[in-house]
Amino acid sequence: MNSFLLQRVAVFVDYANINRSASDHRVYLDYSDLLDYLVANRRLVEAIAYVPIDPNQPHGRDAECEALWLAHYFVKTKLGKQTESSYKCNVDVEMTIDMLNAALDMNIDTVILVSGDGDFMPVVAYLRSRGIRVEVCGFRANTSRELMLKSSGYIDMQIYLDETTQEDQVEAIEDTDEEEVLDEEQEGL
Repeated sequence: MNSFLLQRVAVFVDYANINRSASDHRVYLDYSDLLDYLVANRRLVEAIAYVPIDPNQPHGRDAECEALWLAHYFVKTKLGKQTESSYKCNVDVEMTIDMLNAALDMNIDTVILVSGDGDFMPVVAYLRSRGIRVEVCGFRANTSRELMLKSSGYIDMQIYLDETTQEDQVEAIEDTDEEEVLDEEQEGL
C-alpha cells in the first residue's frame, strides 16, 4: 500500500491570517472543500481552526464558527484585547502548543499549517527536526518566504482555487449536458 495513504495528518488553520489573505485576493474559501484538498486521501486525525473574537462583537463570528464546525473542524476561539482603534488577538502560542502536542502525542506524520505567518518558523523547524513532515498552505503574496522555503512542502492557495474553479466549471458543463440530453429525450416522447 502507498505510504502516502497511511500518513496520519493534522491540520491547523490560522483563521484570521488566511481569511484576511483570502479577502485581499477577493475570494471566498470553502473550508470543507479545502480540508478535503489538503488531506488528499490521507488519514485525518485532527483539524483545528483558531478564530479570534472581537471583544466589541463577541457573537460577530458565530455563523463562521458554526460553518467551521459543520466542515469538521474543532473550533478554538479566543477573545481579543481592545486596542485604540480595533482589537488584537494572537493565537500563535495556542497553535504552536497544539501542533507540538498533536505531532508528538498523537503520532502525527504530517502537520499542515494553513497560515502565512513567519512567526511559526520555530515550530516548523522543530517538528521537521523530529522527522515530522510540515506542509504550509497559504497565498504566496501573504506567506513568509522562509516558511515556504523551509517547510517540507508548500501548498499554494491560488493553485487550489484555480483547480477547484476548473472542477466547478467542468461540473457545471456536465450538468448542462445532462439537462440537454433529458430535454432531447422528452422532446422525442
